[in-house]
Amino acid sequence: HLNKLIVSDFPKNTTIEQELLKYRLLNIFYNRENEIKFLEKLLSEELNVITNEEKHQEWSKKAKKEFNQFRHKLKLKRRRKKENLPLNSLEKAKDNFDKLMQNIRTYDETIQKRLWMINKHWLNLTLFHYLPGAPATNNPIESYYSKSLKTDNKKQFRTDKGIENQIKLTQMRRLNLLKKPQKSFLELFRLFNPFKL
Repeated sequence: HLNKLIVSDFPKNTTIEQELLKYRLLNIFYNRENEIKFLEKLLSEELNVITNEEKHQEWSKKAKKEFNQFRHKLKLKRRRKKENLPLNSLEKAKDNFDKLMQNIRTYDETIQKRLWMINKHWLNLTLFHYLPGAPATNNPIESYYSKSLKTDNKKQFRTDKGIENQIKLTQMRRLNLLKKPQKSFLELFRLFNPFKL
């Protein structure tokens, strides 16, 4: 998943500036405007305390805690409404991506690589915009089943034989051919008792 890859490109303990860049990257495809505005506000506050090292460390801890609480509130609000994170339109996604690409030389090497990877796979990452009702995933198998697959299932789908077996299994399930046996193994074993006289 692209979002997981983006998050893994950043250190665990990020600065406010790094967190802002992370959310700008996450904002390419999903609407993260609220988080970005909150982080921009924190970044402007940081300029007032950055000269005093002790105050800055204390403020930084407090600011990260505030941001985590803010994110948590947004998540709870979405859950209560039974909503997912809203997707950006294709135009908005392209606009957000272009803004990041304008400053690509100022970012760390890992972030530059991630942006070039997104650029290279842009069509695959935005294909769902062109097909109505298609899920927002770049995995064709997940698109077919319209759900995220577990890691072991993804590994099974890496070969043609694995895909064929899974399709056959799905067909058998749909035709109700995979039913539980009427008698258990123990019951069948009791029927066959060769030592009984």
